[in-house]
Amino acid sequence: MLLNKDRALALMEEHDLTAIIGTTLENVTYLTGHVGWAQRVYRTLQSYAVMTNVPEAGTDLILTRSDNTYYSAYAGYPERVYSYGGTAAVIFPEGFTPADDEQRRFMELTESGARHKTILDALLVALKARGITRGRIALDDGGCPPALFDSLKKALPGCEFIPGANLFLMIRLVKTPEELDRLRAAAQVNEDAISEVFACLRPGMSENDVAAIWRENVARPGAMWHWFHFNSGSRSAFIFPPTDRILEKGDLFMVDAGLFFKNYNADTGSCGSIGEPNEKARKEWSAVETGFHEALNVIKEGCTGQQIYRALSAGIQEAGFPEFDSPFAGHTVGLEAREFPFILSDEVKYDQPFLPASSEISLPENSVINIEAPVGTVGFGGYQIEYSVIVKKDGWEHLIPQDRHFRVIAA
Repeated sequence: MLLNKDRALALMEEHDLTAIIGTTLENVTYLTGHVGWAQRVYRTLQSYAVMTNVPEAGTDLILTRSDNTYYSAYAGYPERVYSYGGTAAVIFPEGFTPADDEQRRFMELTESGARHKTILDALLVALKARGITRGRIALDDGGCPPALFDSLKKALPGCEFIPGANLFLMIRLVKTPEELDRLRAAAQVNEDAISEVFACLRPGMSENDVAAIWRENVARPGAMWHWFHFNSGSRSAFIFPPTDRILEKGDLFMVDAGLFFKNYNADTGSCGSIGEPNEKARKEWSAVETGFHEALNVIKEGCTGQQIYRALSAGIQEAGFPEFDSPFAGHTVGLEAREFPFILSDEVKYDQPFLPASSEISLPENSVINIEAPVGTVGFGGYQIEYSVIVKKDGWEHLIPQDRHFRVIAA
């Protein structure tokens, strides 16, 4: 199960919540395991998920009928599923008998969708079926239009609906074993695609040629890309998009690549040169690599983002790259490319519902972070080193094996 139910129940008890309602793609997946397409593509189509403070109760999925086929095929783990949207454009012959679970689920969801015209109709049925007519409810405002917020307040005057998007970030900070498996799978797709890039990389290729190799290898196992920053020569100073620039002997290059697979994110980066790097590049890369490992030495349960960031910065500067002045040392990763505390940096103050007052929280065991150090000099070029680690009680472990040496491509 993706849902860390014990953590969710503990935070609900701490904040005196009767229920929580997820509305974004990420939080619906988290509460129910549902992986659809409609909510990602069409912003007006919504699916919601409900969890109550009853420990033995399961979750509910309120599903747009446009995702009936995806739930029928992939399912999930909600206890109850309600579809909405009215009658679908599909015909069930009289006396139809489902031949398998996919057809059975599809027929049940089609019938449910016909009974519930709007998401409000289906959500109210779900809440009342759980006996929820009063109490505090954290409603994920990240995917809930204000009009629906108001309609719920009118329909259930005994309930207090409060913006709850940040609560989900705090719940999702600690990954479950199944989440770690999803993150590993996404990271492996990215790693395999990056490995194929390095296997094919040659002078005379364009940056866009390189990007095409990565995209092809990401798509083959069914992942989808967010971005692929590949830049060469002086453009490698930072994360520019790829162009038709031709790779030449003497170029530095850097990669920063992000994708999602079954709604979980992967992000990684590396760098190198076409032909042997010059002395300046060797010295700067050595400093970046040294500071990167200084940051890794800080990571364990209870450390903070600021501690990691300062170790990285000091390590790089003291190792021979005093100009290094990055604003961060990486970020969290999960269902979103960045989750709380978002980036590993100097302290950030917050005054928002459900968030702590500061980004300086103790990172818990089984949180997942990306450590990275993109840096470069305009007009010269730059470097990137990045991989994902799991915070453990007395240190950290790789999410997957990731080789991040400086790549020298024969020229």
